[in-house]
Amino acid sequence: MNSDLKNNLIMALVGAILASAGFIAKGYFEAESEKEKFAFNLHKKLYDEGAASMAALNNAYSELYALYSEGYGLTPSELSEKHENLRKSLKDHSDYIGELERYGTTGQIEIAKNHLDWFWGVYLELDLQYKTANQVEKRAKELLLVEDVASEHFDFVDKALESEIERLIRNENRIFYSIGWYKKPVINGIEQYLNLQFRGALGLPATKDIAEKINSLPELRHKSNNFEYKEKRLPFMFAEGRSFQAPTLEFQGDTDFFETKNDILAANVKMKFIASAIENDKWLQEELKRRKTAAQKENES
Repeated sequence: MNSDLKNNLIMALVGAILASAGFIAKGYFEAESEKEKFAFNLHKKLYDEGAASMAALNNAYSELYALYSEGYGLTPSELSEKHENLRKSLKDHSDYIGELERYGTTGQIEIAKNHLDWFWGVYLELDLQYKTANQVEKRAKELLLVEDVASEHFDFVDKALESEIERLIRNENRIFYSIGWYKKPVINGIEQYLNLQFRGALGLPATKDIAEKINSLPELRHKSNNFEYKEKRLPFMFAEGRSFQAPTLEFQGDTDFFETKNDILAANVKMKFIASAIENDKWLQEELKRRKTAAQKENES
């Protein structure tokens, strides 16, 4: 084989190898590009779904918390719809985190779970308050079913109702601040930390608002974990204006006037629960009508 032919064969072989390598390299980079595109679209989908889920969750929370801002001595019928909406929103968000666990990064999953844990903690406090309201309404029904209003039993149930109403109001006052002023700001900060994880995966920088809320998280956590609520001497008066008052407020001045007003407000809440008990129990309505009719007949005879 002459040298020219040999050189031509070698050059052809080298060319074929280079062409093959170029094809392989092109395929490799195209495959990597497809993987990056898939990952980007997947993180964007998870980010969008998470944002929608958290928006629904925050809205359900805000609607329920607004009841505590606008009123006090809240009955089960006042709370039930908004309370159930928050429970359903938390369940839906838990389902979303289940999907995130399949496709999200370790950082996204850990922060999302921490965010959900804080929110469930808030819900459990509100759920305890809801259950307390149901207990108070049950006690109001018990009082209504005592036929002899001059009996010691009536007096016992009446005092128990008043005591349970005061406990309900005191707890309302406490959770209004512990949740709205301390725990929810922590939840908001964790939400922004989760946003940062997704924005990083999508190649987006942190906004100023995200950075500020994340930087404030350690202080917010400290305040929430060390929150102490001082019980009020006049809980009903405090409840009436708690949306506009600091948790450390103590009433100063004519204590006789304040105590009288506190007693009046307490009586109003008591009548509110009695009215709610009657309104939401058809059997009780019929029983009270039966008693009224029987009493009228007895008076006529």
